[in-house]
Amino acid sequence: MISAAMAQDAAPASAQAAELYQTLLSSVGALVPASDDTSVVAHWPHVGSSYDGLAIVGQALRGWPDEFDPAGFRSAASRTDAMAVIHRRTAGRTEPMDWLATSRVRNSPFWTVARLATEGLTSGGGPWFSRFAWLNLYPLAPELGNPGGWLREAQDPHVGSLLRALINMIRARTVIALVGPFWWPTGSSPYFADLEHRPRPLIRRGAIDGRTWVVGWHPGGASRRGYSARTYAEMLINESRELANEQAVSASPPR
Repeated sequence: MISAAMAQDAAPASAQAAELYQTLLSSVGALVPASDDTSVVAHWPHVGSSYDGLAIVGQALRGWPDEFDPAGFRSAASRTDAMAVIHRRTAGRTEPMDWLATSRVRNSPFWTVARLATEGLTSGGGPWFSRFAWLNLYPLAPELGNPGGWLREAQDPHVGSLLRALINMIRARTVIALVGPFWWPTGSSPYFADLEHRPRPLIRRGAIDGRTWVVGWHPGGASRRGYSARTYAEMLINESRELANEQAVSASPPR
């Protein structure tokens, strides 16, 4: 598990992530059309109580409490207030994702693949939802559906740097990003340039800064193209294990 000392060391990364999140909120506020009355929901990483380095990244929220008027993000005070609300969603909760034990969404393609991948890549006595961290590549979305139009355009320049900061903050060792074509604004940055191409339904994989990355389609898209949740999860598990083994070999001293 991630130790208390490691969590304390992550404090500067947490501050950087919060600053980048504020920048993203400001960008969203600046691009809200005058005639648009869309409310948005927002997400901060949920880290399970038995988390040990596996991060699973989704595209964006679909249905979530705490709606915000994005025009309010033009104000620094409103952005600060919004960040406090976003943080309260997980603050003080022993198990931030315990709702997955009973929610009907636990059987969706995304959460089924997340469960199977977590069970395949982690061990421990806790429930599966306690053993990983959940992030979203696009932290702001309309109440239902993926961000598009101005809302996606406002986030595109910021999601890559924010994702890096959040992954650093939680000290992830294995990152599985189930994001489909939403990956490209992030994946086109120099930081991710060395990830190798993988055949569909995967997109990219590789090691960066000592952690493994596997990027693939959203499980809903994979399912519509004939890949069952179990088949897709096994692909993700195998790719992650191969990368971990390659890193272990490269780190071994020569004989």
